[in-house]
Amino acid sequence: MRELTIENLESRSEDFDAAVRRTPHIDRFCSSTLWILPAWKAFLPDHQLWARECEHGFIALGIGTDRSLGTYAHPLEASWALACPFIGEDCISLTRQFVEMSRTSSVNWDILFLSGISPDSPHFHQLIRGFRGHFSLGLGPSSIRRIASLEGGTEGFLGRRSSKFRANLRRARRQAMDTGIAVEYIADADPETAGIKLLDRALEVEYKSWKADADTGIIDGPMKTFYRDMLPRLARQNSLRFLFLTLDGVDIAYCFGGIFDDGFRGLQMSFDDDYRSHSPGSLAQLMMIENLCAEDIKTYDLGSDMEYKQNWAEISMETLAIIVRRI
Repeated sequence: MRELTIENLESRSEDFDAAVRRTPHIDRFCSSTLWILPAWKAFLPDHQLWARECEHGFIALGIGTDRSLGTYAHPLEASWALACPFIGEDCISLTRQFVEMSRTSSVNWDILFLSGISPDSPHFHQLIRGFRGHFSLGLGPSSIRRIASLEGGTEGFLGRRSSKFRANLRRARRQAMDTGIAVEYIADADPETAGIKLLDRALEVEYKSWKADADTGIIDGPMKTFYRDMLPRLARQNSLRFLFLTLDGVDIAYCFGGIFDDGFRGLQMSFDDDYRSHSPGSLAQLMMIENLCAEDIKTYDLGSDMEYKQNWAEISMETLAIIVRRI
């Protein structure tokens, strides 16, 4: 087993992500280096990296300390608890090896917070079987993602929606054409400027959205740091997709995300509240879907569950966290 520094993990990112593609029962985009490394650097930069490469794949964890909790291990992305720390096709052997290390002195810990685990996966069963009877076990929060199938292109997508939903989208499109709203779709962003120019354009829209007042957007702090790091990574792999809606040369909405294999992961979307009557959010989603279908992308992961997303997506994916404590 080989210890990996952050420099090792960065240099081995292609190999790590190739292993992610072969790992069953995980959220692949959010377990890839495209997501976990920006998240770790933005949200938990003071936490120690504990990453290993072994014959069965990779294990990527962070180590933190707390006066009341003691030493705790967690996936590198623990903010949304979407990333799985066990990366490898032979997930049974990999998870067994981690359990064995954790039960000895190989890993110093008081609590393990292991998120991104599907309740139907070998990861789940091996962790429960390996720690049961020797440690205190509990389940952390469940995270549900909403995913839309793009099979059959735009018409296939619309055919799986309700008649009312389809009518609303078509009306929004007609109104946009009558009003002169234009669509700018960017599929070849420059890695050197993606995290600055494109993100700054999006932020100008964000300042005028409801998210700015609710303090739930990407304007300040670690969230902006997270995307400033992530967008160039996506652009270097030609995986970044950005879309703006403009009216009279002014950006009124944006939507962006990343492609991993044949799936698209939506990351952020917002619109200027002054243009709410034009349904810019729905229109931006529809235009993104049309462009993704033209690229033969098969799925659109809209991210963590929200009520409105259930109209857009027919597939759900659930992962949860397993919490292990020393007795």
